[in-house]
Amino acid sequence: IDIAYRICTMTLLPHPSIIPYAIVHSADIALLLAFGFVYELAIRLYRHKNESRTSRERKVNIHLATLRYEAAKKRALGPSAFVETSKLERAVLATEKELEKLKSGREERSARTAKLIKKCNLATNAIVMLMYYGVAMLAIDGSRIIDENIASNDEIISDVERASSFWKGLFFPLTYHGMGYKISQYGIESGMRASCVGALAVFWAARTTSGEIFECAINWCSR
Repeated sequence: IDIAYRICTMTLLPHPSIIPYAIVHSADIALLLAFGFVYELAIRLYRHKNESRTSRERKVNIHLATLRYEAAKKRALGPSAFVETSKLERAVLATEKELEKLKSGREERSARTAKLIKKCNLATNAIVMLMYYGVAMLAIDGSRIIDENIASNDEIISDVERASSFWKGLFFPLTYHGMGYKISQYGIESGMRASCVGALAVFWAARTTSGEIFECAINWCSR
């Protein structure tokens, strides 16, 4: 897949070998990527711990299956095993009630976990935005972009438009920027927003990428 992508980008979608950066904070980008990876891992481990069945619930579930099997065997013997069958059926009902309580507790834990994770996400996003408010992690310098098609026309294009066009072509076909991307650029100089990446976008990219990696690893291990 990687080879095919490289071939396509070199032939059908040629990208420049030198990107005219105006700003690039390599250390901060690496820090945000690492923080996003660790944060996503911690969130997923916490969610898994609180949403998965406890050892007690698993034991009760196994015990219930055993009681149902024994009760079915005794019931098949007919009236001669009425007393034993009644005891087992009462044990089944009691175990089912206990299992329902454990399931309800797990659902309550899952709901509390979802609320806590939502609050943590909002707080973490706010912290990242405040720490890097108005700072672009990466920005394109439009004055360093030379396009033969543009040079051959009489139309005068500003450096901001050059940088914006270059940025869209660089990330084609990912040219659509949603509300989240716009929020991540809040505070950055308006002339740079069309051709830059904010700190929140880097942090979210790390979380999304690492999340997909974790999902693939979980699916592979569960096969």
